[in-house]
Amino acid sequence: MPLCSICGEKLGPYARICHICGTSLPDMADSAEARPAAKPVMPHGPSSPAACPPGSRLCPSCGQMFGPEFTDNYCACGTELIEPPAAKEPAAAPAGVEQRPAGGTACIVLFGPDKKPLRYFPVTKDAVLIGRLDAVAGVFPDIDVTEFLDQASARKVSRQHALVLRSRASKTFSLRPLAGNTGTQIEADMVPPLEDHPLASGTRLILGGAVRMKFEIT
Repeated sequence: MPLCSICGEKLGPYARICHICGTSLPDMADSAEARPAAKPVMPHGPSSPAACPPGSRLCPSCGQMFGPEFTDNYCACGTELIEPPAAKEPAAAPAGVEQRPAGGTACIVLFGPDKKPLRYFPVTKDAVLIGRLDAVAGVFPDIDVTEFLDQASARKVSRQHALVLRSRASKTFSLRPLAGNTGTQIEADMVPPLEDHPLASGTRLILGGAVRMKFEIT
């Protein structure tokens, strides 16, 4: 047990001031020999702050974690303890990406140039228009590709390109390319306009020779 160098009073292992004569003991308090080595309460370092119990503190030098019952402000290695870094928030989904709809939902999936889904559009109406927004001409498509594609790719799709039709009686879906569209491909076949073509879950579509979509029932 350490002694005060002035009055010889026995001091606690973590004392900084002698309670008899008031002498400051910085050398004694700050030295590793003045404190017993403390065992970390858990083997977690700064990389796993979520596993730290409330009130824990971390040694930034050696990575030891000390529980709230450890009252000293310094690690056995002599480094001052700090609060563990806060756990990082989960990364948000990239802008424009919508999560896959609930099971059983009919939807049109729009793919990006990397052939990964950009957006899921649930088919919730009897007629869903696919195209490009043109407020001057009064065209407001339900699926507006200009919101999610670069201008060069989006312009390959007609303003009023195609309709996705839902039959309530038979609970089936079909695609009707509209007149004057820039070309519509269903699977490997180019299809004529103003005809209804049945859609099954997984049917792949290519509009304007470039924009990839897929009809899907999740």
